[in-house]
Amino acid sequence: MAGATPAEGKALLDALMNGQVTSIFEKLERDERPDLLPVPERPRGYRVRLDLHGAKPPIWRRLELPGDLTLPRVHVAIQAAMGWYDSHLHRFRTGNDPRSACFATEFDLDEGDDGMPEADVRLDQILAEKGDELWYEYDFGDGWDHKLVVEAVLDGPPATVRCTAGRMACPPEDCGGIWGYDEIAAWVRSGYDDALLPQSFDDAEHGRDWLPLDWHPDHFDLDEINDALTIASAGALMALLGQRADPMTADDARQAGAPWAGFTSAQAIALEKLAEVGRFDWMARTSSRADRVGQLLESLEAIGVPYARVREAMQSIGYGRRELEGLDRWATLAT
Repeated sequence: MAGATPAEGKALLDALMNGQVTSIFEKLERDERPDLLPVPERPRGYRVRLDLHGAKPPIWRRLELPGDLTLPRVHVAIQAAMGWYDSHLHRFRTGNDPRSACFATEFDLDEGDDGMPEADVRLDQILAEKGDELWYEYDFGDGWDHKLVVEAVLDGPPATVRCTAGRMACPPEDCGGIWGYDEIAAWVRSGYDDALLPQSFDDAEHGRDWLPLDWHPDHFDLDEINDALTIASAGALMALLGQRADPMTADDARQAGAPWAGFTSAQAIALEKLAEVGRFDWMARTSSRADRVGQLLESLEAIGVPYARVREAMQSIGYGRRELEGLDRWATLAT
């Protein structure tokens, strides 16, 4: 046991000899459950900086968050602010060390984890003052670690989650983590120099087809991010799961990102979510994206939008022949 005192080491050795080690490990596991702060009497807000750990130059966002957000809602905000597509598992933990106390997601609980459910935890039960941290890992394969640090405690909670500053584009999904991202970013910055072609691509055409349309590592658009946050904060994910039939008006949905005239609010949000996935390049086939598109198309069919109408809607927002052909392929795979 690294870092254990002699007494602790002797206790573990004695337990091993006496067959009591199971109870000690259970105690250690219980001790690793996160310690929560009491819920404040009056809600407050936080100005936080969210950094993608290890990225150089830094990839970061400055956010204003209500303290009464539950962790699943913080997860949705991080996904939207960074530009991820929520195609992989995630986990919140209290420190940089992967062994730090963490919170159980719905997936973890379904798999039999008896940890502290993230859905029962508010942000203001973890963060209290300037400098407090919360860590968020996304995609355990690529291993995207994010550090959320409190820059200021606000007098009151903001009315909505919003981004006020940031830098750099989100890495492409499934690019191989920070090392894969560095190779791709260097190649794009070079103007697609063949000498810098990442080894993960067969050739330049393959690489450019795989990347999100017009992706550049130095791109950052504050309005675009806040549009995504508006959709996410309105309950887009809940709408797609059928937990809310009408999370925002059709006018709100259109103002948030796309001209979905003639659709109900739930339909508009689902179409916008499908359009977001489409911006990641319909021609790139991965199982996670196929599952996501399939779920969205099933949701749209269930709430009264058949595929032919979906296709018309995507064409109305500027999808060209290539994008529509890609969408047709995805639809075929999903059926």
